[in-house]
Amino acid sequence: MWDKHRTTVEMATEAVSNPDAVGFIPDPKRRSGKSSRFIGFSPTADAVLVVIVVDHEDRPYGANCWPANATDQNTYRERNNP
Repeated sequence: MWDKHRTTVEMATEAVSNPDAVGFIPDPKRRSGKSSRFIGFSPTADAVLVVIVVDHEDRPYGANCWPANATDQNTYRERNNP
């Protein structure tokens, strides 16, 4: 993840574990219906991140993570500041 998105497993874990994280299960932006999307804040990254999680051998696995774009940042803010 670092080479492409400048994010780490630690950052992704922080974002998913953030109590204010917004979860979409299943991920509405994926056709397969096999992944979940979480938008949460990572203190290490000092940014809102998007984390894609899939089930692998019956366990959740962080498949990808990147800095949230403006749309995802707005979703995070709106869900946490109604």
